[in-house]
Amino acid sequence: MSKPRKSSAALAAREKARAKAEEITRRNEELIELAAGFFVHEDKLVQIEDDTEQKIAQLHVLAEEKKAATAREAMEVVGRMLATGESKKSIGERLGLSSAELKSYLPPAAPKAPEEK
Repeated sequence: MSKPRKSSAALAAREKARAKAEEITRRNEELIELAAGFFVHEDKLVQIEDDTEQKIAQLHVLAEEKKAATAREAMEVVGRMLATGESKKSIGERLGLSSAELKSYLPPAAPKAPEEK
């Protein structure tokens, strides 16, 4: 068998190098597309977390509003109980509250008007 000519060997080597480069380029493009998909999902994860935190904050605000309204209603009930003439001690016992706990349900006292002299 005769030796291939130098230019024929160089041409074959270039073709082999070109094919290898095309394969590397193809794989690189595929990896770029896959990485882009990863970053899309990563951004979605961050958005989900942000949305969740925002919803939790909104729920906390709503819960605090409901708690405040319910506490006002409980104060009104205690106030109506006091209006019957029952003692605070008796009301506390009836409700199973210590005197400190009962105080938190007492309606705020009206500010006293200064006495005229």
